Amino acid sequence: MAKKQFVMKWSALNKQVRVESIDHNQKIFDWFLKNLPTACLQTVTVVAGKSLFMLNLPMSQECDWFQEECPLEDVVEMPEGRMTFFMTTGNVANLSCKFDRMTEPMSYVTWAEVVEEDKPILREVGNQVWENTMGGKTPIYVEFLGVEE
Repeated sequence: MAKKQFVMKWSALNKQVRVESIDHNQKIFDWFLKNLPTACLQTVTVVAGKSLFMLNLPMSQECDWFQEECPLEDVVEMPEGRMTFFMTTGNVANLSCKFDRMTEPMSYVTWAEVVEEDKPILREVGNQVWENTMGGKTPIYVEFLGVEE
């Protein structure tokens, strides 16, 4: 049975990757799918290593799980392409997606991962967004889209 997926798309870069569920925190993945489509400004973490950062991502559905009860992973040890998740106040979520080496050991809820075949695209996007953040400063948006079944 194929895993459930969604797409992360950067229209300004003409790139997209597929993201699939992982073995733990399936409830978060399923809830996230119910919130699609959604989009936000794409940034990167700057001091903790190479990770795409998505802040204040609008969520339309109320969640039925507690992040404090979810398994965590250390960002240094987790594989490239792994997605982290943390809720803030209101109906917004914050996500990150490791695209290269992380340097500071921090633990977060993980719930999805870029499919293996798309990880080179993820690294390319990550490096382009990194360069843009450090110099170009052109707004780049990421869209989260459902996959037709």
